[in-house]
Amino acid sequence: MSMFTLSPEELEIDADSGSLSLYQFDTKVAKHYFCKTCGINPFNETLRMPGHFRINLGCIDEVDTDGIEVVVFDGKNLL
Repeated sequence: MSMFTLSPEELEIDADSGSLSLYQFDTKVAKHYFCKTCGINPFNETLRMPGHFRINLGCIDEVDTDGIEVVVFDGKNLL
């Protein structure tokens, strides 16, 4: 899943009313949204930057994710 962060002014959510489900845990600052039909995580409101959103680029019609170079970082091994 490729993610990208946007401010509230940069994000327009085009989803039918009631089509998204919200999941929160612990401090309930971060908000994780899921499609009730397929379960995909299209975006979430971040913990580190409340009010900003991390976007699943695969959920944006105008973005061709096949053309994006992906660098995998596992947190353990240096690049």
